[in-house]
Amino acid sequence: MKMDKMIEEHINHIKDIRGYFLTDKKLINFIRFRPGNQDIDVIKEKVMAVANHDKADYFIRCGFQNNIKKLQIDSSLGQGELLIAVSVAQNGNNSIDYENIEFASRYCAVHCPAYFPLWNSHSLKIAEAFSQSCFSPDDYLEYGAVVKEMKSKHNLAPLNYFDISKFFWIYQEDLIRYYTWN
Repeated sequence: MKMDKMIEEHINHIKDIRGYFLTDKKLINFIRFRPGNQDIDVIKEKVMAVANHDKADYFIRCGFQNNIKKLQIDSSLGQGELLIAVSVAQNGNNSIDYENIEFASRYCAVHCPAYFPLWNSHSLKIAEAFSQSCFSPDDYLEYGAVVKEMKSKHNLAPLNYFDISKFFWIYQEDLIRYYTWN
């Protein structure tokens, strides 16, 4: 019961400080003022903004902007269809690697932060501890379902997935301990 109280305190703390996550807020606002994914130059600009700085050129060279345009993702984004993140990550291939699903989940999440769980190392550790299973990049749909279940279980509804990712990052040791003991 002591751990439950600690987790509840951590959740309340994140809810109180979420306004300080300015980088995420700026990125979400940047994307909001560039609606749609039909214009290749706008998509390219978004890809470069969303990608980790050292990988932006990689995603452009690999043609992710062309894949995004071809997929016509706007409707799927608006409906929160996690499968669209998988399609973006595949980039016309059958397989997905870690960096591609990390980018694709982030690209989708900046458009609809309440629908798309972010795939990153700390969120992955927490989801694996919670579910007592391991996820590969091909398992984004299952991973997303687990993160959504955690969001519901802990009443994290007011938080978007950028906030939840920060929650996982800041409190990952406590959360892993909590989930492995319960």
